[in-house]
Amino acid sequence: MGFMIQDYDLRNAFSLERKLMLVVGFYPKRDNKHEILYWLSAFFNLLISYGQLTTMIIQMVFDRSDLSKLTESLLYFFTHFTFLCKLLNFQYYSKDLIEIENFLTDPIFYGYSFEQLDIIKAKIRSCAFISNAFRICCTFTCSFYCLVPFIDESRKKILPLPGWFPYDTTNYYYSTFFVQSLSLFISAYCNTAIDILTWKLITLASAQFEILKENLTKIDYEGGFNETKGALVRCITHHAKIVNYTERVEAIFSKGIFLQLFGSVIVICTTGFQLIVVPIPSVQFAVLGTYLCGMTTQVATYCYYGHEVMTTSDAIGMSLYLSNWYASHVKIRKIVMIFLEKTKKPTIVKAGNFITLSLATLTQILRSAYSYFAVLQRLYKDS
Repeated sequence: MGFMIQDYDLRNAFSLERKLMLVVGFYPKRDNKHEILYWLSAFFNLLISYGQLTTMIIQMVFDRSDLSKLTESLLYFFTHFTFLCKLLNFQYYSKDLIEIENFLTDPIFYGYSFEQLDIIKAKIRSCAFISNAFRICCTFTCSFYCLVPFIDESRKKILPLPGWFPYDTTNYYYSTFFVQSLSLFISAYCNTAIDILTWKLITLASAQFEILKENLTKIDYEGGFNETKGALVRCITHHAKIVNYTERVEAIFSKGIFLQLFGSVIVICTTGFQLIVVPIPSVQFAVLGTYLCGMTTQVATYCYYGHEVMTTSDAIGMSLYLSNWYASHVKIRKIVMIFLEKTKKPTIVKAGNFITLSLATLTQILRSAYSYFAVLQRLYKDS
């Protein structure tokens, strides 16, 4: 008897992210408790976030003739704009998240040995460690931005983010500073929660593929026909369910991930440009360096976990070859051959339905960012 849902519920792998998004009113509720607070929280957070976006757009219009100031505004604008697009996509597909949760209760994902349960736990722990490090990095970066006006004499009375306001901000500095800081932390809070939720859902798929690989090598192909066929059919069903689950996750987050990758190219490029504009050493240089580290980690983690799914699913066929399937009944061998053909195509997580999440994609993103950075650098020198 293997582990059951009572022993380890796969839905608990992302319970923290579920709670965090429920607090801000963006994760779908299963009941009507605190309904008014739920919608008020969502309205307040959206109002603050879209208000900040509007001030940035107006500021960019005023800064359009100054390349240095424009790139600084673009840096924050694209980060914020990408976040709001991801949030909009998240809300649009929010009801599908309930279906994902229900899908994870399927008995096919349970009933395996407790040693195999350790595979899932180990992968989730690893993902949680990386996620917490990323969350701490984002919190540190946001805090750093808010502290700059108080620790950098050259930027006193400067707001944390670029933005246009219909009044003299020096007269209402602290109230404006508070609103901008609140907007900054709200966007970081929600953005990291969406990212980490996606990573953990993808990690569950790669963990299930690892279990499937192990189960395929353990089938006794020289045993009884019915027992062997039953074990093989269960593995084939398990594979189909994992692929279906991965496709469901991709359907929800694919557009958001694509926007994140697109935005990351521009943000990494403009951050690199700002790093050569600001003086070294300076507080601003340290802030931008931390920001660049966080943005690179964000896109790299998406590509890494997408690559994990691709490589683990691609190894399914090899797991079959490592077994003694050739010693089985001829009917079993026919089933194995058909399944082998199916596993030749690895399961791929795509961004925008056409960009494969892989380490190769990460390399392309960094190359593109560097290319645009070189263009900006040339324009800056010419001006």
